[in-house]
Amino acid sequence: MWRKAILLSLREKKIFTVFTLIYTILIFLTSFFWELAFSGAIGEAATYFLAIFFGTSLFLSLLYAWILVSRKRRVWATFKCIGYTNKNIMVLVSGMILFTTLVGFIVVIEVLFHYTAALAYLHSADFLLGFNSILVGLLPVIITSALFIVVQLVAFILAYRKVLKVRPIIALRKVGG
Repeated sequence: MWRKAILLSLREKKIFTVFTLIYTILIFLTSFFWELAFSGAIGEAATYFLAIFFGTSLFLSLLYAWILVSRKRRVWATFKCIGYTNKNIMVLVSGMILFTTLVGFIVVIEVLFHYTAALAYLHSADFLLGFNSILVGLLPVIITSALFIVVQLVAFILAYRKVLKVRPIIALRKVGG
């Protein structure tokens, strides 16, 4: 089922790409402000930005779940016609949501590793003397990603409620009148 969820995610190229980029940016910015909050660099302002980014991630998670279920109502109805249960469909939807979040996390990790490696190389070649090569530590990124996955649970609840309302008759209706 998880493999099918990944394939369904990749089939929706535009939506998958847009939400992966949005999650990547949110994970990076939230991790960056976690790093600033841990170091005490900007203090209370970091807390406000963290609240804004988590609120944004909650909103976007709900929007993504709503888009997945609403745009694919006919697909979910067809699955119900051929014997899929609500639980099976929820595994597909939750897999699609989690896959998008995990890809965003992997992109953030990859970019930060390359950034750190490039700056470490330039520092070792005496191009950047006295410049700190670590932009965001690994711990804030992991904490942020774990919290984003917890936020996705709220999106699962919305998706589950919408999947329950999909009736198999939708798949049997005439297309185009």
